[in-house]
Amino acid sequence: MAPERNRLLCECGRGTLHDRRGAARVPAIGSSRAAVAAIRSLGAEMTYARAPQPVTFPDALRPDTRLLIRGGRVVDPAHAIDAVRDLAVADGRILEVAGAIHPERGDRIIDAEGLLVLPGLIDLHCHFHDLFDISTIPATEVVAHGTTVALTPGAGNTLMAPALLGAEVDRGLPLHVGCYIGAAAVLATRATPEQLIAYFRGDLADSTQLQVISRNPITNATGSLAVGLKDHMGHWILSDEHLEACFAITHQAGMMFMSHCQDPEHTARLVRASRGRRVLLTHATAAGSGSHGDAVASLEQVLALAHTSPGVTLDFTTAHLRRARGLRDGILIDARAQAIARDAIAGGRCRLLTSDGPCNATMKGFGDARENIPCLLELAEEGVVSLGDSVAMMTCNPARFAAEATGQKWWTQELGHLGAGARANVVLVEPHARRAVMTLVEGRIAAFEGRCIRAAHGAGGWASRSGLRPRVGVGDLPLYKT
Repeated sequence: MAPERNRLLCECGRGTLHDRRGAARVPAIGSSRAAVAAIRSLGAEMTYARAPQPVTFPDALRPDTRLLIRGGRVVDPAHAIDAVRDLAVADGRILEVAGAIHPERGDRIIDAEGLLVLPGLIDLHCHFHDLFDISTIPATEVVAHGTTVALTPGAGNTLMAPALLGAEVDRGLPLHVGCYIGAAAVLATRATPEQLIAYFRGDLADSTQLQVISRNPITNATGSLAVGLKDHMGHWILSDEHLEACFAITHQAGMMFMSHCQDPEHTARLVRASRGRRVLLTHATAAGSGSHGDAVASLEQVLALAHTSPGVTLDFTTAHLRRARGLRDGILIDARAQAIARDAIAGGRCRLLTSDGPCNATMKGFGDARENIPCLLELAEEGVVSLGDSVAMMTCNPARFAAEATGQKWWTQELGHLGAGARANVVLVEPHARRAVMTLVEGRIAAFEGRCIRAAHGAGGWASRSGLRPRVGVGDLPLYKT
């Protein structure tokens, strides 16, 4: 048997190698290169005398300690606050907003002097991978721009959309997400409108679901988690009977109903079918592009329909309201139509803004989440509305709309404001650069200086009609039986 090699123990930083009996074998040489050469000449195997110690951080860096955001200009339109204040956060909730909050031992402190402190943005129309964004990372992009709750409408999402997106929630996302289901996908099932109403209410028996909804039990179990239905005139044109079914389902099941708004003729038909039931005409500024007729006349027609028809609400796309009038790979609004849209905001005829982003290629969204904060600030700077009213269009206003559309108060209790007990979704904004500096989701720093923080993956959860849930459960299923 070959003799066992000498095992050398290296005491880091001491400059001396010892064998197992403690005798010095190699004296300190003075340079790491010379020491390595000497070690190699011995042909010895090295081990460390002391195991590396685990890295520990001060208690103040723990994510579960109280977080103070101090000295920022807090703009919380839900509570009519626009003043320099301190904000305290703990356990994922807002503790208080006050003129001065005394720091306690162990607090984490963020100096927000010179920054705006806003409720996290709520985007009712924000695309994720439903537009085949394979080479991009939309979820991390939007949270870096201040979005903390985003509802994705897809482009004809299937009934499997909640299961597929829910699996990503279980993997860990840095913001709260929810989704609409494509109306045509719902109506393509064997279920009657009455059965679909029962299904989305959670009252349809499992055995019936397997016969009329889907043979996939996971699809059946998660489909009812959708926040609403989406009608997309760009991908299908529903019959009058199917439109009536959509309104009946969403109205009686407490769901939102969103419709792609670009063609005023299609919009007029949809509004006639609504008969006082709720519908959101999304990215209505797209009508001002002139893609389906005169830009000014088209937008004015859409505005008139929303103004005179009970239950009809519209939102504008943030990119269309900026000086560039939109994105070149999205869709540009006519300059005259943009002036009309801004007047509508000033007159209170539009109180909701959405991104319809990210826009990663032509036909992949009309706008982008990166336009949201600049748009809100510019509307205030240019005197269209106050800063509080501008911020409200992507915070407390969408929360109120969702609460009214679904009949669920939790939206306004937990989202869109900085009151005590609300979810600690906060965005810090550098007003001169018009950009998000930091985004907090559930009190955890989810993005900083335009970059998503990996440690916050999992801070977000699933936004359903009835509340936020941290997990959906699909990602926990390695396999299932049919």
